[in-house]
Amino acid sequence: MNETDVALTVHSRIDPTMKHSSVWKKIAEGFSDFFKRHPSTSSNVFSIIENYNNIEEYIEKVAEAIKAKPKILVLPLTPRQGKLERKLLRILKKYQGIIIAINVPPDENAMCELGEKIRGYIGMHEIGAGKKAAQWLFSSGLYFDCIYVLVDKPEHYGYSLRIKGIKEIADRYKTPVCLMDINDAKKSAIICQLMECSALISLGPVGTAFATEVQKKYPEKVSAIIGMDLDQKTAEAIKSRKVVCTLIQHPYEQGAKAAELAQGLLDGTITSAFTETYCGPTIVDLDNISIFE
Repeated sequence: MNETDVALTVHSRIDPTMKHSSVWKKIAEGFSDFFKRHPSTSSNVFSIIENYNNIEEYIEKVAEAIKAKPKILVLPLTPRQGKLERKLLRILKKYQGIIIAINVPPDENAMCELGEKIRGYIGMHEIGAGKKAAQWLFSSGLYFDCIYVLVDKPEHYGYSLRIKGIKEIADRYKTPVCLMDINDAKKSAIICQLMECSALISLGPVGTAFATEVQKKYPEKVSAIIGMDLDQKTAEAIKSRKVVCTLIQHPYEQGAKAAELAQGLLDGTITSAFTETYCGPTIVDLDNISIFE
C-alpha cells in the first residue's frame, strides 16, 4: 500500500448508492476538496463498507489506514468508555504520527493514553448541542411532562455528550429525561404506547425519522420533535412542520478545517500543541431551512 500524508477514517458508510451517513459524506467531501486544491499533499479516505454504522468495522478501517503510514491521521474517537474504546486506543498507541480528532472529541481516556499525539479537535460542541435542544424546548411554551432522547448509536461518545447537555438543562426545570434505544423495536414500541405528553429529541437522522413515525401513530402524545443533523427527510419534516427544528454541525466545514489543520501541521505554519475548532451547533428551523438545504 502506498504511503499517504493525511488519512481520514470514517465510522459510517458514505457510499451514496446505499444507506449512508449524509454527515460523513459531507465531511469526506470537505476533506477531499481541500486537498484537491493542495495536490502536493497526498490524502486518502478510509470508510466502512459492509455496514451503515459499525464500530468493529470502523476499528478495522483505522488499522487499515495506519498501514498506509500517514503522517497525520484524522478520525472520530467514537467509542464510549469500554471494550471497544480500549481496542481502538491500543491500535492508536502504536501509531507513530499525529492524530486530529474530528466530529467526535477525545475523552479523558484518549487524552491520557495518546497524549501529545492528539493535536486538535474539529467538530460540533456536543454538550452545547444538547443544551441548545433542551433550551429551545423550555423556551417554546409547549407543554410536555418528559423528554425522550432517541438513541440509535449507544456506543457513540459524542451522543453521550449531547445527552449530558440535554440533562443539564432539563434538571434545572426538574423535568425527567428518558433514553429510548430505538434499536430495540419491541421495548421502544412499549415505551411509545405508555408515554403521555412528551417531547422527542433525536441525536441524528435515524432518530428523527423514528420520531416522525411515532408522531404519526400517536399525535396526541408528541408535543414537539427536535432533530440533530440535516438530511433530505429531516428538511422535508421541518417544512411540513412535523419537526420544529434541528441542530446542525456543518460537516463539510469540519472536513475542510480538519484538512487545513493537517496541512498547517505538515508545513509548520501551525505549531500549537492542541487546536480546537467548533463547527456548530446551529439551529435550523422553518425560518432558515432554505439557507442550509
